Amino acid sequence: MKTLIFLLSLAVGASAAELPGMSRDAAKPEAKQAPAAPTTVGGDTDVTIKATDSSKLGVMKPALNIDLDPFETLRPQLAPDQSLLLAVSPLTVSWRRTHPDFLHNERVIQPWRTTFSARPGIAFRVRDQLQDVMQRKMEPKEAKSYAWSLTIADEEGRVFHHYEGSNDPPEELVWTGQNEQGEWIHAGRSYSAVYSFTDSGGSPRTSVGKPLLFRGIVHQEDTGMHVSLDSSVLFGTSKNATELAKPSGVGLMRSAADLIKRKFTGIPVAVRVFASTKELGDAQAASIQAYLLKELMTGLKNVSTDAARAAFSDQRVEVVLLNR
Repeated sequence: MKTLIFLLSLAVGASAAELPGMSRDAAKPEAKQAPAAPTTVGGDTDVTIKATDSSKLGVMKPALNIDLDPFETLRPQLAPDQSLLLAVSPLTVSWRRTHPDFLHNERVIQPWRTTFSARPGIAFRVRDQLQDVMQRKMEPKEAKSYAWSLTIADEEGRVFHHYEGSNDPPEELVWTGQNEQGEWIHAGRSYSAVYSFTDSGGSPRTSVGKPLLFRGIVHQEDTGMHVSLDSSVLFGTSKNATELAKPSGVGLMRSAADLIKRKFTGIPVAVRVFASTKELGDAQAASIQAYLLKELMTGLKNVSTDAARAAFSDQRVEVVLLNR
């Protein structure tokens, strides 16, 4: 096969040289150089690829990104031993024993009791009350033209505290619960908020808010922190029982005990009862003392008692956390 190709090449070269008026170089046609034919060695074919523009040929390799955990060798040792977190052996533990349906110890604090609010003071929404009186929504500029007053009266109609302004009713007014004479509102006693508004023409409008009645009130005085409790809740509507009523009286005392446990543990307590007679007050004070001794797990010297006679509307129980 190679011999035949060689003879053909000699014949083509001789005929081109014999043409008249044409040299051997001119007889060659101007054509692009053909790629070299593949050569076969031992039955395998080697192919060579050449590019006219080397800038168009390249290889795009993805960035090498390997996620490494620097604590991979230590992590197994950092995991807690789950068997140490169980009160009993993992082989005998059950769901009911590790997740009880109820608390067996009655002295545990029960945070869901909300007798005593975490927010200090009593809030009055004066501007909202003006819109309720006018029975329409008012722009702030229009509301500022109204003079206003807020009167807190007790259940006998006597004025306990009073606020007023010539214009611009406040959106919220927070009252401490104390009047100008230094007196505090009493738990179990009803108070009413009376609102009065006067427009620029002198026309007054008056409304009465919801009654203010609290089962328990906490306030600070010179002698200590006072927790005032409603006697009608503790000892029934007649306020003449000697044992705590169930469940209302026990529940209210439980809320008071939880408050002391959370914030005032270890502080001496004085129980002061205002009842219809001194004898009844002593008996009620002894009942409250026994309850607090059990709940606070303290000694008899840390819970003192006292009693006094008072009118029906002023009958209440004061648990005082004494200043040291």
